[in-house]
Amino acid sequence: NITNKQKRFIQKWHRDFVKDQGNPYLSSEDIAALATLLKVPVYAVHEYIHRKYISPPAAQSTTNFQLDAAQPHMNQTGSKNSNSGYSIRGANAHLSPEDLRLVEAYVKGAKRPRARKDGRRKKNEGPFQCTFGCGYRTERAFDWRRHEETHEPQELWLCHLCRQTREKSPYLVNRKDKFIKHAKHVHKGWEPEHLLSMSNTSFNANMDPECPFCDEHFNSWEDRCQRILAHYE
Repeated sequence: NITNKQKRFIQKWHRDFVKDQGNPYLSSEDIAALATLLKVPVYAVHEYIHRKYISPPAAQSTTNFQLDAAQPHMNQTGSKNSNSGYSIRGANAHLSPEDLRLVEAYVKGAKRPRARKDGRRKKNEGPFQCTFGCGYRTERAFDWRRHEETHEPQELWLCHLCRQTREKSPYLVNRKDKFIKHAKHVHKGWEPEHLLSMSNTSFNANMDPECPFCDEHFNSWEDRCQRILAHYE
């Protein structure tokens, strides 16, 4: 644990750093040096700075950004869906401009059309079919749901350590298992689950509230997945 005296020292250090650099992020070297001075673990300093200066405010519910589903449109599968009026910038205004730019680019890339045979899948058959029109099929409900979230990410992790080193392309991903793999290979010495928690963007995701197969409306992504799976079963 960090004492109050140590916290005041960190606050002064950070205040002076921001004044000189105009950037709220400290490099890994700065944090390590600070931890050495205070004789505390590096992760303790890192966590305190993240919590006090960098961590975004509590995420707002995405339902605040969904409008009345009165104007239907056709998705890539030809199914009827409703325009939620979702705005990624409006829904994620809590992110810094740079983080928002990265998130926006990632989500835009996730929505790009994909070839039905893109060479990434050895097997492409089963009752569970992609509702975004890329032609993906699978025999497992778990794989289907994970695939749906490649088109409409529901959670995003922006690597906090990569971000602090001011890399042009810090690691950003919508899958927890891939982030854990990144943490183990790139940031050895850090507890992967701890870094995962620190890197959660509190992303407010989009969700079309209308079922692509019937007129039922959803209140959450979980409801959407369960309802569509019921159609397939």
